[in-house]
Amino acid sequence: MMCAVIFAACGGAPAGNLTAARTVTDGLGREVGLPAEVRRAVSLAPSITEIVFAAGAGDRLVGVTSFCDHPAEIVDIAKVGDTQSPNVEAIVALEPDVVFVSTASQLQAFTDVLEGRNIAVV
Repeated sequence: MMCAVIFAACGGAPAGNLTAARTVTDGLGREVGLPAEVRRAVSLAPSITEIVFAAGAGDRLVGVTSFCDHPAEIVDIAKVGDTQSPNVEAIVALEPDVVFVSTASQLQAFTDVLEGRNIAVV
């Protein structure tokens, strides 16, 4: 399921970008609005980071967690905190189209803050 969402993203009422060109359903069953093309993304889980790179979209990642250590190309990508304590200000400053989170993270308050700033969270 996560692979499908990531591939869709990188090529309620919808959360996130209010000018959404499409809607995807995330791992929690939420409908999330995304722009037609995701140019800037943040990954808040090492597994998601690896999937994005495996999908050939690693060049679109502008932020990752301090736990992300693979592949080697992430060394130059901004670190935005860890999986459980992401730095909201650092993420907002990167101006992502979407932020990918793990369903295990249980970051509802964090998700609400980003969506309140018109950033899609999947």
